[in-house]
Amino acid sequence: MEVLLLLDALEDIIEKASNLPLSSKAVVNKEELLDIIKDIRIKLPDELKQAQWIKEERQKILIEAKKEAESIRKECDERLQKIKEERQRILAEAEKESEILRQEADRRIKSMIDESEVTKRANEQAKDIISAAQQDAKKIRLGARAYADDILVELSARVEKVLAIINSNREELKNYKS
Repeated sequence: MEVLLLLDALEDIIEKASNLPLSSKAVVNKEELLDIIKDIRIKLPDELKQAQWIKEERQKILIEAKKEAESIRKECDERLQKIKEERQRILAEAEKESEILRQEADRRIKSMIDESEVTKRANEQAKDIISAAQQDAKKIRLGARAYADDILVELSARVEKVLAIINSNREELKNYKS
């Protein structure tokens, strides 16, 4: 920017100017300073116009970029919505078909099981095994209860002995005279 160069020249002239004795005032060439200021005034409007134009172009570019970004975002949202809807439709169809196939498989399995003589015998044996297991479980429960009761009786006797010892020791302490 030429204006900056002219300002630098002004600054140099002022810095190199000789000072008046006993003062901070300087002696400068008035015409030289006025010429530089005139050049600044001539060049400044062009550079200001150029800076303004750059600023406006930048603003236009930003607005366009925002519009394009918004457009892309909307397009992505629409695509995403369509994909979600298609996914839901496919899932619903798959679930319906899966349910139909499961029901058909259940019907076939049921008819095959019901018709099988081996299955009938297996069901009878299973009932017998379950009954025997229930009886065994009952015996085990009763045995476990009896064992637990025996343990508790033994524990109770030991606790009573310990309590008796504690009470005896307390009595000795009460009777002990210092």
